[in-house]
Amino acid sequence: MIKWFAIPAVLMAGVAAVWVTNAPAQEPSVVLICRGELRTIRTDGGKVIKTPFKWAKEAAGKENPGAGECAWLDRTPLPAEIKTGPENVINGNLGPFDNLPAGTFAKLCVTRATVTMRGFVRGTTATAPFMLPPFTADGCPA
Repeated sequence: MIKWFAIPAVLMAGVAAVWVTNAPAQEPSVVLICRGELRTIRTDGGKVIKTPFKWAKEAAGKENPGAGECAWLDRTPLPAEIKTGPENVINGNLGPFDNLPAGTFAKLCVTRATVTMRGFVRGTTATAPFMLPPFTADGCPA
């Protein structure tokens, strides 16, 4: 009787091991620094959340982004990352950074491949959710 349960248990363990090893590795978060004014757009009843932006000419670690611009902390965007027209967007809920006011900075934790939000970093005071230069990579989840 026990051997009837042992065979399915061994098969299930093998299938689980293959499934876990074939699961895609989650991409690490990277820092994207943005300067307002940015306006978040919600469509499909609020399910689709996108914030259009322009790419800055320099990495945020080298020069602050201009108004309405975002920049990787450590490098300029690759040509494949730069989209035409309004297609440069941050995907997902920006939390307190929806509609980033003019002149303020946001430090966002995103995936580099799809610029999808994974988290945001608040300022050092309870009343200031925005970051000020100089910027670092501290605070983004791995």
